[in-house]
Amino acid sequence: MATPTNEALFLIKDVKPGSKNLNIVFIVLEIGRVTKTKDGHEVRSCKVADKSGSIAISVWDELGSLIQPGDIIKLTRGYASIWKGCLTLYTGRGGDLQKIGEFCMVYSEVPNFSEPNPELLSQPNQQNKSGKPDQNQRGNSPPNQNSGTPAPPGNGAMPPFANNNPPSGAPRDPAFGNVGRPNGRSPGNGAPPASGPPTAAKSSVTISNGRDPRRAKR
Repeated sequence: MATPTNEALFLIKDVKPGSKNLNIVFIVLEIGRVTKTKDGHEVRSCKVADKSGSIAISVWDELGSLIQPGDIIKLTRGYASIWKGCLTLYTGRGGDLQKIGEFCMVYSEVPNFSEPNPELLSQPNQQNKSGKPDQNQRGNSPPNQNSGTPAPPGNGAMPPFANNNPPSGAPRDPAFGNVGRPNGRSPGNGAPPASGPPTAAKSSVTISNGRDPRRAKR
């Protein structure tokens, strides 16, 4: 039979969960056992296929009893949904199944789009662990490994002397007098000592016996 041209046909591989108004031509491969609902309806799950793959279709009541393996059927205005974790086709209220042939159709059983899809399972969200730098760590100042050695003052002062050694400005010989600057000047604001010739010492006059030595005997 010729297929009407005003209805677009879908392939089984194009079926997604929630798809509606599906028009598909497939061949029946297997018919599952009959199950009954609480309302007394008979439901059959059939495996059908086309050239893109296979899928399960749920058929209710009389239509299910008329379908046989090898039948080529056209689904009109069907829809797809997830049932027990598997993608399944349904006819729906406005849908219809029509037999258009037998056996002569190219099909493929794989992939089976009604197999449970691992992507439908919930996956735990991965938490991004962002490492934070240590707030107690100083920027570019490594710890002082020689903790026993005092650090030099920041104002340029000289470090303390060990073993009671005098400063470098002190004379080595005590005969040089008091401590002075390296340029030879004495500390303080006093004038430097005179550098002229030494003053001659005065002769001392010795008085003995109350007499003037100038009146000595000639």
